[in-house]
This record gives sequence, structure tokens and C-alpha cells, in this order.
Amino acid sequence: MARETVIKDPTFRTYTPAQATFYALARASSYPPFLYNTILTHHSNTGGQFHRLLDVGCGPGNATRDLAPSFEDAVGVDPGQAMIETARALSKDVRTGAGSEMRFVVGAAEECAAVIDEASGGEETVDLVVCAMSAHWFSMRGFWEQMRTTVKKGGTVAIWTCASLYCHPTTPNATAVQRALFHLEDVVLAPFALPENRLSRNLYDNPPLPWSVIPPVEGFSESQFTRLAWNRDGAVADGEDFLVGKPQTLEELERSLGSASMVTRWREANPDLAETDKDCVKIAMDEVGKALEDGGCDASQILRTGAAVALLLIKKD
Repeated sequence: MARETVIKDPTFRTYTPAQATFYALARASSYPPFLYNTILTHHSNTGGQFHRLLDVGCGPGNATRDLAPSFEDAVGVDPGQAMIETARALSKDVRTGAGSEMRFVVGAAEECAAVIDEASGGEETVDLVVCAMSAHWFSMRGFWEQMRTTVKKGGTVAIWTCASLYCHPTTPNATAVQRALFHLEDVVLAPFALPENRLSRNLYDNPPLPWSVIPPVEGFSESQFTRLAWNRDGAVADGEDFLVGKPQTLEELERSLGSASMVTRWREANPDLAETDKDCVKIAMDEVGKALEDGGCDASQILRTGAAVALLLIKKD
């Protein structure tokens, strides 16, 4: 009997080519080298090899492109046709460590074993699986069943999320700036938040892992599970920046926020207001600009913003 796939992502998989291109442009920044180095070092130190990389829920392929040079082969999988086409277009000049082209294929996380078998000709061929801000959209028991089939013994599944948006504590009038950002997320967009959004925002505190899904999926040991987190609640040490984030103008920040799934659903529900002066993100940016001016600086100043980050590292027995 064919597996029934539960679709939990009503937004990204139905993106048009224009929406996928906008998403890629809005999220063009790579994840920080520190995050990638943490994953690769853990993978290597725990016996992982570097033949094949699999990026599940790859979207426009940012993480696939960044990690591909460390592997001989790299495959990105996403259920959205437009996302895959965008990933292919953006990756045509990038090569793996062995000099081969990356491959991007349409497929759901809960069915990716068949895609990998078709691409590589066998089971247990993947050394490192990454899920960059995507796992909260998966039906996790089905995903772990796929990982049991595709991941090599000693391989690693690395799952991470970046949650909420915080201004740096040194921002002029930081309390008011943060209040405007929280109002957008906690009040305006709250009706458009799905349980999956909340799982991400809670930094995967209680994620469905192989030993906690019902029934459990064999092949992964809780004793080899590592969880790391940075910048929770927007906390940063004196003089430091966020792990994930960059200085942005309000215009750049507005574009980045516009790619969020909750904003996409708000705009679909409010087509007459979307991308006008009454757009929810535009109003929030106006409030941030006013808070900056009340703090004695020009609203055109560069903001230091960032997100809280959680990284889960799970080893195949």
C-alpha cells in the first residue's frame, strides 16, 4: 500500500516561480561558517564520511551550495517545483568537492528515499543529511523512516532552525524597536501561525525524534543525540553579534520578513493591503523607524538584527 503523505506545508510547496525567486533573493545570505563548521566537525569526529550530502527541504538550495564543496556528491530535495527550479538556476556554476554538479529533485521529506534511490542507485548512501529551517514542516515519523533507509551507518542528520527576530541590545531605543518586532509576530501574524511555526519558534525544544515518535523508528540512539542553541531570547554577549543575522537597512529587513510563511498567508488573506502602505510588514517597519528616531538616530541607520538558533545532531547507529 502506498504511504499517505500528510501535507503540513501549505505555503512553500505551492510557490510560483516569481514567489520562489523573491524568497531566494530575500534569503540570499548564507548561514554563518560557524554553524557549518560545527556540523562538519561533529560529523567528522563521530565517524562520518564525506561522500554524499542530502539537503531535505532545500528550498532555493542555500545550504546545499554552501556544503557541497565538502562532499563528492550533493542532492537537494524539496516538494516545491518552483523552489527546485530556482535552486537549479542559482547552482549551475557551483560544484561539489569532486567537481560534479549538484542535483536538485522534487520530492517530499516523507518520500525522499525513492528519490535518492533513483539518483544514486541504492539504500544507505547518504553521509550527512541537513534540514535548514525545514524540519518543522515534515511529518516526522515518515521522515525518520526515510532516514533509516537512506543514511549510512555512522552518518549524521543535522536539523536546525532560526527563530524570531531580535534587534541587538545596543540598538538605540532597543526596547521600543523590539516591541514593534514582537507586535508583528505575536499579534498581527499570530492568526496565521501554524503549529509548525510554533515548533520552530520554540527552538525545537520537544522535536519528534526517532525514539520519541510512535512507534519509535529504529537505527538511531538517543545516547548519540546532541542539541546546541545560541542567542535564545535574543541574548548576546557584550560586544558580540548574533550567530545568525547581519546588519540591514529597514528596506532589506522588510524584504527579508516578506518571505516568511506567516506573512505570505497574511498577504493572501489581505490582497488589497498586501505590499501597500497598509501591509503588515510595512507598518511594522514604520514603527521600527519611528522608534529609532525617538531614540535619537536616523531611521536609515543600519540595524544589527539576528535570530535565536537551535541545532540538533542525530547519529545513525
